[in-house]
Amino acid sequence: METRLTRFISGPWPFIVPALIALVVMRGFPFIWQLWLSMTDMRLGAEASFIGLRNFRAIFTSTAFLGSLGYTAIFLVATVAGQMGFGLCLALILEGDFRGRDLYRMFFLIPWVISGLVAGILWQLMFVETGTGFLNALLGLFGVSPVRWLSNPANARLSVIGVYIWKGLGFSMLLMSGGLKTIPDELLESADIDGAGALRKLFSIKLPMMKEIVSVNLIFALIASLNSYETVLVLTNGGPGGATSLIALEMFRVAFGESRNQMGRGSAIGVVMFAVTLVFVVIYVRYSRFGKEST
Repeated sequence: METRLTRFISGPWPFIVPALIALVVMRGFPFIWQLWLSMTDMRLGAEASFIGLRNFRAIFTSTAFLGSLGYTAIFLVATVAGQMGFGLCLALILEGDFRGRDLYRMFFLIPWVISGLVAGILWQLMFVETGTGFLNALLGLFGVSPVRWLSNPANARLSVIGVYIWKGLGFSMLLMSGGLKTIPDELLESADIDGAGALRKLFSIKLPMMKEIVSVNLIFALIASLNSYETVLVLTNGGPGGATSLIALEMFRVAFGESRNQMGRGSAIGVVMFAVTLVFVVIYVRYSRFGKEST
């Protein structure tokens, strides 16, 4: 007679349970610890006292945090749209069969592979605002005066967004290329016979059949951009005047900055980031489930 124990042993659970335990230990405990820290006045080298929701009230009345929240929203929209849009364009270009295609694909994947700190140092050298900087020297060949890439607030915001688009472009291109390969050739050949142009095939066949890949790309790009801070830390450290401060960078500076050293308040910002990320994930899961049920 089959019992619950035998069904449990014969099923997949013996293989899944160790991974679930490791996930709870490695992810669940740190989150509970962070949630507790967010309700304390924890500082490095000092004892922590429970203060309830005071840290959350403090961050939502902080001009620095609210400013980083506003720029993060603009940053998310611009970087995700740029990565996915340019990634799709590159995937469509590299879809063709031409000489050196794999070399070009590797060239665009390199920025995604290198670390955020290395990317920040690389672009910091390119953004040198004197005439000797690479970009300003290049513009000088056309008679353009040196540009204040990082010291001007508006230029700094655009520069940071451009660097992050450049860095995440390869990942979006890789996903989109994989999605394009799943489209049956028969559909595209039928569209050619019917006289459909490239744009018609893109919006009527390719994108509708790639909606799951596009949604995965969207959620991954959102989460990656929301948690990014290393590159902007090297480039501008949130300046000038907090113009390029992202919420993840503000969390780092509040928790570990020499002038603030407020781990409790930094943990509260981390909890807010987790809540925002959770909203994105829930929307994605509900959208994916709704799409499968409708089909």
